[in-house]
Amino acid sequence: MPYLNEKGDLIIPFECADHAYKYWKKEGKSLGDILKELGATQEVWERYSFDPYGENGDG
Repeated sequence: MPYLNEKGDLIIPFECADHAYKYWKKEGKSLGDILKELGATQEVWERYSFDPYGENGDG
């Protein structure tokens, strides 16, 4: 399963079989949804997204 490490890096292991966590794939969740699910802080969110903190950017 994906996780945030102690530095706040988003880790999606290569062996993660759940394609829903592969945000770059068509069937994947949005990056914002994954960050929300993992409880990303505002600081971590801003490293990965240009969307306002807490939004998933899906429109």
